[in-house]
Amino acid sequence: MKTACYRGSTYLVRILILLLNVFITHCSIAQVVNTKVSPRLLNEIKNTKNTNRFLLEITIINEKIPAEIWKAAYQTQKIFESPNFSIYRLFATVEEINSVLSLLPGIIFIEKGDRIAKEEIQVSNLDLSVNKINLAHRNFPSINGDGIIVSVKENKPDTTDIDFKGRFLSTSLSATTVSSHASIMATMIAGGANSWHLGKGAAWGSTISSSSFAVLLPDANSAYQQYNISVQNHSYGVGIENYYGADAAAYDESTISNGSLLHVFSSGNSGTSASGTGLYSGLNGFANLTGSFKMAKNILTVGATDSFSTVAALSSKGPAYDGRVKPELVAFGEDGSSGAAALVSGTSLLLQHLYKQLFGVLPPNSLIKAILINSADDVGNAEVDYKNGFGSLNANNALKTLQENRFFSGSVFNSTSQTFTIIVPAGIKKLKATLVWNDPPAAPNATKALINDLDLELKEVSSGQTWQPWGLNPFPHVDSLLQLAKRKRDSLNNIEQITIDNPAAGNYQLKVTAFKVITASQNFHIAWELDSANKFEWQFPTANDFIFPSKNNTIRWQSSFANTSGTLEYSTGGNIWQPLEISVDLNTGDYTWSVPAVTSIGLLRMSIGTNVFVSDTFTIANRTITGVGFNCPDSFLFYWNKLPGITNYTVYKLGSKYLEPITVTSDSFMLLAKTTNPSLHYAVAPIIGNKEGVKSYTFNYTTQGVECYFRSFLALLVDKSAQLTVSLGTLYNINKVVLEKFNGTEYIPLQQIVNPSLLVLSFTDATLKKGLNVYRVKLELEGGKVIYSSIETVNYFNGSEFIVYPNPALQYYPVTILSDNQFEPATLHMINMQGQKIYEMKLNDISTQLPPGRLSKGLNLLRIVRKDQKDVVLKLFVQ
Repeated sequence: MKTACYRGSTYLVRILILLLNVFITHCSIAQVVNTKVSPRLLNEIKNTKNTNRFLLEITIINEKIPAEIWKAAYQTQKIFESPNFSIYRLFATVEEINSVLSLLPGIIFIEKGDRIAKEEIQVSNLDLSVNKINLAHRNFPSINGDGIIVSVKENKPDTTDIDFKGRFLSTSLSATTVSSHASIMATMIAGGANSWHLGKGAAWGSTISSSSFAVLLPDANSAYQQYNISVQNHSYGVGIENYYGADAAAYDESTISNGSLLHVFSSGNSGTSASGTGLYSGLNGFANLTGSFKMAKNILTVGATDSFSTVAALSSKGPAYDGRVKPELVAFGEDGSSGAAALVSGTSLLLQHLYKQLFGVLPPNSLIKAILINSADDVGNAEVDYKNGFGSLNANNALKTLQENRFFSGSVFNSTSQTFTIIVPAGIKKLKATLVWNDPPAAPNATKALINDLDLELKEVSSGQTWQPWGLNPFPHVDSLLQLAKRKRDSLNNIEQITIDNPAAGNYQLKVTAFKVITASQNFHIAWELDSANKFEWQFPTANDFIFPSKNNTIRWQSSFANTSGTLEYSTGGNIWQPLEISVDLNTGDYTWSVPAVTSIGLLRMSIGTNVFVSDTFTIANRTITGVGFNCPDSFLFYWNKLPGITNYTVYKLGSKYLEPITVTSDSFMLLAKTTNPSLHYAVAPIIGNKEGVKSYTFNYTTQGVECYFRSFLALLVDKSAQLTVSLGTLYNINKVVLEKFNGTEYIPLQQIVNPSLLVLSFTDATLKKGLNVYRVKLELEGGKVIYSSIETVNYFNGSEFIVYPNPALQYYPVTILSDNQFEPATLHMINMQGQKIYEMKLNDISTQLPPGRLSKGLNLLRIVRKDQKDVVLKLFVQ
């Protein structure tokens, strides 16, 4: 079958029996062609009645289908269109699938149309240091994704989240359902650290958009172009699917049609399961990616690791259905591969920002893919493997690759080659180069996805020695899949990688050969790097990171020294050094430090032989705890706890996009006028030495349960007394707190506290009157200003079962009856002075209001009737 035959359109059509005759006129109806039906659908229809209907996604070739057939159909919905093929949805019975759809020459693939995407688990924490994203932020401070747009394809994130403020792009693609998972993904990709420091994403300056995953296909090319989307994150799955579906072909086509658009997928969270279909059926722990769309060649799939770069058991593993390397990368995602994909998406945005800053345009997606793969840290088995792919994301190395122009671009046509030269100096520990190309879409259900086959070869010019790429054994047996990579020609993957340990100085040539290219030409990109020997770098903490006292903090470094151990020390000022470990294993790259209970600046020092490496200066401090003192009509006050030995604090407000400093103060509170401070969100950071420590949680002062000085005022009946408790937000400027009681005409003072020293104050009133007792609290401030609390009441029955108030009452004003037993139903009869019943109503609550206007002037009798109990008569005088 030629490439053109792979391409088609998918139609959502309810096929009428009437169409069968039309199909037969144009086509030869024989037996079911199972190669056109996805393994998942085929498995479901095997034992299903012929009359059962399915929602389908059908890929067809337009020019192969007579126009009158589609005119006769209805309920169609086009869900994907490319220059070469489109995908439609339709309803059809099993009989129609077997007798018509699978046999029509123009239809090349039939898939279930109701596969439901599921988010790949929630994410509970975020550690940017695992993948050196924190180091990238430190070394590339101006690169934050500004002006670059990412699409999060799933449900919609919470657009009111302050970490996205001013950076969410509303589009017609968004889902209507808001989910916390989508918000977490958006935060990990592009959070602005407005909520707290853990709200900072990889590309914290980029713009976020949303796209629904109700349809498991790429968005329209026109949509990507209209909204300038250059990265789309896909942190969802549909269950294990081991075949190259029309959706995989669609994503491969989308990547080619949109040259700067990178699709990033989570590998899935079925890592301990086995596929039920395909070449790797029944192999637990392998070939369990969650969705046929993840079989695409031109995307990135990302597995999950813990904070020590060990792949999580639940993270879905490769190979792809045909033996290709999947996932291509791994990244931090302790609770699932969702977050791992998000970090790769965020890092891709950083690379696009840097490339655009350097060259004025967005980069080719295959170049970004090559850089991400080549710059990854080798983890797990040496070189490539089916668990870790080509390694763990290293954002800092990726940006350095781009900044130092360590990449090549080229194009070849069949049986031709192109050569590039790398000059290797002395003292290099490792040379690594990665070739990536966007391969044309394969036919859905193809046994092998690769169409254009390129070969990478490395040659040392002076000696003539050559090296081939690393390759894995794809044979469907656990022992084979676990074998270490070997050098060999690769005819499966559109990614090839060569490494050499300790290369001799000299000229090396990278040669790309078109072993088999069936298109006019094939573009490609190569990324390369040289790792120097005897090099050490601190990776966490950097100057921008925070260490917390009295907790275990993981510190990180990278070392290429031949020595396997070093001496690790710390200092809280730089003058006196305290030992942490006399002989720490350098190869681990990390150390768990039990930090002392101090608030100070800090430094780390690693001694390797005669070489000494001192870290950036960082801070050791807890976050400050904030509170709101009052929220009055004209002003508000918030406060914070002072940290030990820390005098000055920076106060921040939330600006149009990010937190902005408004002042530095030595006080522990801030009083602001509302007219000049319209922001509702604030945070506080300690100044430690000449550095800022970690900020407080950002708070909205209007949602902290504090009004104008008062947090709460409660009044309870305890025995025969009223117990009253007032909680204040602050004591700032308060001279006196006065408890007042209403005597029927005015409020009179009962008790007072002068110059209060506590935020929670209690009062007792033992002089209760029968009926309603009404209280309020008055605050007398410096300068004579008075503030009143809300009004609270205590109902005192004094042995009675019912109380009516006010009594006497005004004729057209509300009157209330109180009951000491809300669970006992009763009926109220209103009787005037002539003995006439003028109204009747049910009493079903503690408090029941009588309807205004029903009472007559003068004396009214209120008779309360209860089952099996004596009637109660109340007298009410109405003026």
